Amino acid sequence: MYRAPYSAPTNILVLLVSFLLLASCGAQKPAEESAFYPGKLGIAKAKNLSPRGREIEARFAAYLESHTDEAIDRYKQKYGKEINTDNARELSPDYAPGGMDAEDAPTRAARAQWSAAVHEPSSALTKEIYRRELQKRAAANERNQVVFTAGGAGVGKTTSIHQIAGLERAVDAAQIVYDTTLSGLKSSLDRVRQALDAGKEVSIVYVYRDPVESFVGGALPRAERNGRTLPLDAYIDTHLGAPEVLLKIAELYKADKRVEIAVIDNSRGRGGAVVSDLKFVGSIAGKYTRDELKTKLSRALEDAHEKGRRGEKEGISDIIYRGFKGDAS
Repeated sequence: MYRAPYSAPTNILVLLVSFLLLASCGAQKPAEESAFYPGKLGIAKAKNLSPRGREIEARFAAYLESHTDEAIDRYKQKYGKEINTDNARELSPDYAPGGMDAEDAPTRAARAQWSAAVHEPSSALTKEIYRRELQKRAAANERNQVVFTAGGAGVGKTTSIHQIAGLERAVDAAQIVYDTTLSGLKSSLDRVRQALDAGKEVSIVYVYRDPVESFVGGALPRAERNGRTLPLDAYIDTHLGAPEVLLKIAELYKADKRVEIAVIDNSRGRGGAVVSDLKFVGSIAGKYTRDELKTKLSRALEDAHEKGRRGEKEGISDIIYRGFKGDAS
């Protein structure tokens, strides 16, 4: 039988085709990693975490998913009806190794270092607490009401509310107090809508203080005391976003008697908080551009860090400095 002579180019072509077929059939692409941890809470995975930070996030997420009721019971025993993501972080032993609200040096350092790592699990837990509380009837001594405290980080919401006659009692009488900045439009609208759909009345107490004053006189000394830091860009988001979101909510619900808004001007120095109005909020909403505010805050942060190096009273430590810079981990 006649056989064609061996042809090198043809043989190479056959081998190449075979290789491509094997590659397409046998070499499977790795499955794309999910952006969420498995479970009913829907805990998102934060972006740009270090390997150690991801490990801490995963450990906290696993605990909250497998011990949700226990975690909520621990939270409520400590913080009552106030819902706050910062407080939920305290349930992580990596974030608060000394225990909830401890202020020892190792715990302060851990808070500054691992805030981003425990943020998404903590946020998911507060959403679950809120969902459950909305399903409950108000107690006999409570109003069927959700109070949202709003305003940029470090504005002094709690102290300001205590200075306004009658307002502290009104907040205490609410069934649920959601302590937040109310600076994200979608999340804020969702929370208000959830409350109204559950048959609750809604009150928003917005507190204003100049962002630079809030930073120097509020956020920095508080962080030095307890370790709770916030990356500078996130801090700016709270101050620029809160007044804009409040005005949009006010416009959307201006004819809805179920929604009330109170405004407190806390820009007049210690003990000088006064009741204000939405017109005032409109006047301060555009006080700073983002670039202007970041320049001022960056300068204030560097000044505080230098004072800390010199051992001065208003200074901050390296770990707190890095926490606000966004690179504590």
